Amino acid sequence: MNKKLLQSKMTIFIFDSGVGGISIYNKIKKIFPEIHFIYLLDNKFFPYGIKSKNYIYKRCLKILKKISYHYYISLAIIACNTASVSSLPIIKNYFSFPIIGVSPIIKDSINITNNGIIGIIATKTTLENYSIQNKIKYFRQNYIIEILSSQKLVFLVEKKIQGLNISLKEIKNIFQPWYNLKNFPDTIILGCTHFPLIINELKNILPKNVKFLDSSNYIISKIKKIITKNKFLFNTQKNFILYTKYTVKIKKIQKYLISQGFSFFKKIKIN
Repeated sequence: MNKKLLQSKMTIFIFDSGVGGISIYNKIKKIFPEIHFIYLLDNKFFPYGIKSKNYIYKRCLKILKKISYHYYISLAIIACNTASVSSLPIIKNYFSFPIIGVSPIIKDSINITNNGIIGIIATKTTLENYSIQNKIKYFRQNYIIEILSSQKLVFLVEKKIQGLNISLKEIKNIFQPWYNLKNFPDTIILGCTHFPLIINELKNILPKNVKFLDSSNYIISKIKKIITKNKFLFNTQKNFILYTKYTVKIKKIQKYLISQGFSFFKKIKIN
């Protein structure tokens, strides 16, 4: 294909260590169904949420170098809060294409809360990030910010996507510290891209007045600006999944990912 024509067509590369980035993919695809997507499931290094900032930064750099060498991409999305807060400020300077990340949208939550109590649930590495800590400290001057670290919830989401049953009681137990508060947060920030994939379960078990926020609207607004600025054509190529390690889990999630619009799967080696 003519290189100039190829560069005028939009391909979005999304990656995460697990299936969390599918929540971002689904939101984008709903609004821009004709965009071409490449999704990397970096399952060999799952989960990112328990790894160090430096380790994640180096891993993200390797991934972006490898994928941009083999595929033309218009935009990359680091669809993991932990990976984004650990690497995005520096890594975006290495590449000519735009790179978007996700992080807990604390600022948006203050316009939504009625009782002034905001909950953030995310991984340990995300919550310990210096920038996130500073934002929490700033907004705690006028609001009550409650935080929950949960890697277990990430694994429960992965379990659900494999077609396995997950226990609502088990999910509810994760939120028990907030039930012990005088007042439950009325606004919850989902600080991990995995969590929107169980939004129905969360709505089922948590108080009915709770409102949920994630980074998807921020991502959509950024994409709209990039499309307008670059005047991309839409792409009719088939969406596909790359993964870094073949496991039984890959086989189990194929049915779900095909139902989400992916046509084929391919293993890729990223050392």
